[in-house]
Amino acid sequence: MVKAVILAGGYATRLRPLTLTTPKPLLPILDKPLLDWIIEGLVKAGIRDIVLSVRYHSDKIKSRYNDGSKYGVNIVYAEEPKPLGDGGPIKFINEVYGLDETFLVVYGDVFSNIDYRKLLDFHRSKGSLCTMTLTRVEDPTRYGVAVLDENCRVIRFIEKPRRDEAPSNMVNAGIYVFEPEVLKYTPGKGSFSIARDFIPILLENRVNIYAYIHNGLWSDIGIPRDYFKANIQALKTFYPNGYIGRNVSIENAEIVNPTYISDNVVIGEGSRIGPYTIINPGCKLGKYTRVVESIILKSTIIDTGSVIKRSIIGEKVVIGKWVRVEENSIIGDEVALNDEVMLARNTCILPFKEVRDSIYCEGKIVL
Repeated sequence: MVKAVILAGGYATRLRPLTLTTPKPLLPILDKPLLDWIIEGLVKAGIRDIVLSVRYHSDKIKSRYNDGSKYGVNIVYAEEPKPLGDGGPIKFINEVYGLDETFLVVYGDVFSNIDYRKLLDFHRSKGSLCTMTLTRVEDPTRYGVAVLDENCRVIRFIEKPRRDEAPSNMVNAGIYVFEPEVLKYTPGKGSFSIARDFIPILLENRVNIYAYIHNGLWSDIGIPRDYFKANIQALKTFYPNGYIGRNVSIENAEIVNPTYISDNVVIGEGSRIGPYTIINPGCKLGKYTRVVESIILKSTIIDTGSVIKRSIIGEKVVIGKWVRVEENSIIGDEVALNDEVMLARNTCILPFKEVRDSIYCEGKIVL
């Protein structure tokens, strides 16, 4: 029996304003919450017992998943009494529920198509007490970088090195397998980091740590750019020719693929949507709209003649006529943009705001 611990309690401050109203694990990848993707991967590997470590917006996570029966799993919740980092919850969960068998730890902000069964088989083949998953990235400076020997054993681990100090581009993918014996090495303090505190302790105590190399999809959605990248990765992988859901009305509009259009979407006459665009359920786009390389979250309305370029638009946003949203802007949930408003590049608007006047200064944050 293997239990999975999913870490889903973080504040996700770097993804604001999206995470002011939605916990990061519930942000959608192709209109399905990230946590759904993780749970489905665990189910495929035959893993049914899940502990969800929650804190921030925990009510929203609990109300969606309840006891997990709808998803074919058994879910219990460990609500952190205070912020415990990504390592403290493991110690807390062991005290509350007991981690007395092999267990997985999965970060709730990682999108991947990892085969958990192959990971577990690798772990067992090595007789390992700890297996960490690694993946290759272009920029290793944002992650923990591992140095391996010829048997895939971790001999050195460097957290967030400078580019000239990074020994490789093999980085921590945020998915571990542990045996319960390692718990005796957890730091005494309540809050600690797995990568920064716990892994070095294991290495200092000569605990063999092996590395499983994942070569498939992987994205840490810690910042808006990575959240967009995860959606585009999924789109290219699963729907390279685009996707149109149920009850979609497209009135003589042009769809440039790959583009993902979810259920119950309306697109007006003369519009041009895509490429690399994700339209979530229930959105209504008026005539002559232009949306390119953007994510439009559910139940948003975009009126006639508006243009959205390389931006992320939150849920239930109302965008008026002839609005222009320039690149890398992020609009929080239930924002209203009045007719003919223009937003400069990198504009960030917090939820529940009405914007009546154009914003010409790049990088402005509307509180």
